[in-house]
Amino acid sequence: IDLDLTLGDADVWLDIIPEYTIKDIVESINRLDYGLLKRSLTRHSCGAYLLPRPIELEHAEMIRPDDLRRILSLLKATFSHLIIDISKSFNRLDMAVMEVSDRVLLVTQLDLSCLRNVIRIMQLLDHYPLIKGKVEIIVNRVGLEDCDISLNKALETIGRSVFWQLPNDYSVMSGARNNGIPLAQFAPRAKLTKSISEMIHRLTSPVDPSGRPPEEPTRRRGGLFGLFAGR
Repeated sequence: IDLDLTLGDADVWLDIIPEYTIKDIVESINRLDYGLLKRSLTRHSCGAYLLPRPIELEHAEMIRPDDLRRILSLLKATFSHLIIDISKSFNRLDMAVMEVSDRVLLVTQLDLSCLRNVIRIMQLLDHYPLIKGKVEIIVNRVGLEDCDISLNKALETIGRSVFWQLPNDYSVMSGARNNGIPLAQFAPRAKLTKSISEMIHRLTSPVDPSGRPPEEPTRRRGGLFGLFAGR
């Protein structure tokens, strides 16, 4: 779900032209059911479905938290996994999504501005009991040459552990984005693709009471793994 209602570009990243957006679903919210919702989603060749942001900027104001909760409730009953990209404004919709999410991924980089924002965001989310315990910090572009802040220094600065580190691979990421091709198809053997695959496996694997790490992911073709994981 692309919930960056003003500047979202998930449809561009996937190189698809959606027939319907979240605005169309909200307009039919009083008669919304599984069938109508499923027909309103755009299917990608990998098996994932997309609910994009509105086409016109002014339509973003039409989306209300109660409508969004109803949409999410139907989607959660239909799909095994939902990925929701929210905005950077932490508005009412963003907060509503985080409250009903199983995990909240906060992506940052090892530079002073980003780390300062992590601290500010966590200070905000600490006031929301339904959110604060779900947040996982992801460090992106690890190994960037001009980065002068070490991971240990970053951990000391933010005072929290890091769930995952994604390697820097700008050329692969920009190539996949500009061509509208998922990483799994564009560069299946790239370090970034493999790291994302392992992260997804970690996120979606049940916790072992013994504390043992989850088993290595098996090859899967569709849905969440087909969109991000290497093949």
